[in-house]
Amino acid sequence: MKTLMISTVSAFFRQRAGMFFVILGILFGFLSGREHHAFAVFFLTGSFGMLYLFGIWLVYTLICVQFLMQIWKLPEYTFIYHCRMWPDLKRLSRFLILGLGFLQPILFYGIYLISISVQDQATDQVWPIFVFYFVLTLGIAFAAEWRIRNPVLYVANSSRIINLPFARPNSWIYWTMEWLFRERGVTMLVGKMGAILVSVGTMLYYSTDNYDIRLPAVGLSFAYMLNLGISYEFFKWETSIWLWGRTLPFSDGNRFVKMLVLHAILIIPETLAAMRNASLTIFEVAQLYALGLSILILSHLFLYKKEGLQDDSMQTFLFGFIGLTLLILYKIPLLLIAGAAIAFSFYIYPKWYKV
Repeated sequence: MKTLMISTVSAFFRQRAGMFFVILGILFGFLSGREHHAFAVFFLTGSFGMLYLFGIWLVYTLICVQFLMQIWKLPEYTFIYHCRMWPDLKRLSRFLILGLGFLQPILFYGIYLISISVQDQATDQVWPIFVFYFVLTLGIAFAAEWRIRNPVLYVANSSRIINLPFARPNSWIYWTMEWLFRERGVTMLVGKMGAILVSVGTMLYYSTDNYDIRLPAVGLSFAYMLNLGISYEFFKWETSIWLWGRTLPFSDGNRFVKMLVLHAILIIPETLAAMRNASLTIFEVAQLYALGLSILILSHLFLYKKEGLQDDSMQTFLFGFIGLTLLILYKIPLLLIAGAAIAFSFYIYPKWYKV
């Protein structure tokens, strides 16, 4: 069952990571919390609200079914057809679990609808979503059953549908970002989703009263640190995948700047989400961005010191975040903290980064 989930569901989210990033950008970049609430109330109480909701979820389910039908045709997925040896009841139950794996985004949105229905005292309107869950999950399970009973193998055509008029950029940063999106799409999606949710939640709370910059500084620092999973994948790219990169004749300063630029790109989405959901000045946003970049860079360098052993690093990250919170609460200027962290990172980089 684990092999089935990794080879199919994980592959779906990895290959569709770009689509989910666009959806996240629309949901958290253009829609405010009030608009999210208005959509939820419409789905729950509108005359055709549940019908529209089912239509949206059905389109997503069809995308999942189309992916499943296509990927199980590939020669490397011939092991899937051994599922026919499972008893019928066991096969159906496992395909239902497979369907729930595909439907994770709408499951999470259903939880949000339930919370809104409790908040607005409309719990009697939320029951259709459970019917939708059952029907859509059953649809994916039946599609999986049909595919293993009607195997069609072929060699996929690797030619591109769209030929770009320019060559891939000759850039180490581009190659790294492309690898993260193509091979670690699930990690990118989960990491950015968590960071954006924390960022949006912090800014929504910040807008409820007259707080100073310390509140978003603590909240966004935590949001930026949620990128450590992606940063760890970048560490593995350097140490396990792109091994010859360490032999190139680059200076320590050049390597440090590239690492800085890569992490600066990574934390742009949650920064934009913070700007969208609160009235911050450009100078305040710049301070928060610099603080987040500095603590992420310092945390990433600690991975080099520990050679990627995350179990030994988590305690250090926890106590480091507590120390950072105390510094912020004692009104130490954010730019001073960020500048000190960047300066220390630049100083310690040649000692922790082992070529």
